[in-house]
Amino acid sequence: MTVVFCLILHLIISTVSGLDSDVWKKEIDKRLSLLEEFNVHLQEENANLRSLFSETQRENKILKRELNDIVERVSKCEEVILRQGEDTHRTEETSIEAMESNDDLQISSRENQPSLRIVPPDSYPVSAVAFYGYLSKSSARNLSPHHTIVYDTVVINRGNGYNQGDGIFIAPVTGVYAFHFSVCVVTGPEFPWASLEITHNGNILGSIFEESLAQGNGYHCSSTLVISEVQTGDHVFIRTHENTRGPIYSEPRGRTSFSGWLLYR
Repeated sequence: MTVVFCLILHLIISTVSGLDSDVWKKEIDKRLSLLEEFNVHLQEENANLRSLFSETQRENKILKRELNDIVERVSKCEEVILRQGEDTHRTEETSIEAMESNDDLQISSRENQPSLRIVPPDSYPVSAVAFYGYLSKSSARNLSPHHTIVYDTVVINRGNGYNQGDGIFIAPVTGVYAFHFSVCVVTGPEFPWASLEITHNGNILGSIFEESLAQGNGYHCSSTLVISEVQTGDHVFIRTHENTRGPIYSEPRGRTSFSGWLLYR
């Protein structure tokens, strides 16, 4: 804008040079009037652009909300389809067993009827999600509090809920889960010590600790099991509870591990 004004002013001076004062003033007023009109035009264009930008932002927000709604609906539909498939498969198996049975088999079945199960047959656990991982080697020494433990060796990851890159399990489906984790330390000059905790969306579900001696041959491991209801997309991971002393041990002789599986939905 400044450059345009300077060019126009230069043109005015060049044009009116050599003219008398009245003509010069009229020429200046004419040029200034043109500049004012041009400035008003620029302001109008600027206002139109701002209005267009605001409208685009508003439409973008609406599209984002609609996209999130679609993603949520698709996720719910996938869960419904999965449950319907499991129910259909269970129904087909029951129908086949009923068609193949006869009176003799029914008598034999009654005679050899197993004891009652803790979980009734109509809600028997569907083990569609399960993972197990461990540290491929011992950790660094003296980890800080709330340091996430990343179990880099994954043996099984049914459902792809566990991420070996960051050590976090993200529940692919809603249900009741069981989680197991362990910690090992060995004898060392620091009087090795480690305390780990399992968190569900930042809330502590359980914890374990283990310590060793400064001398001798000491291999010490602890573990625990927790059960929790977890929603789709929830985060579950293991972290240090406080400062550790020495490394967390994980070698073929003893592994520091983390595992979990879906009990039922």
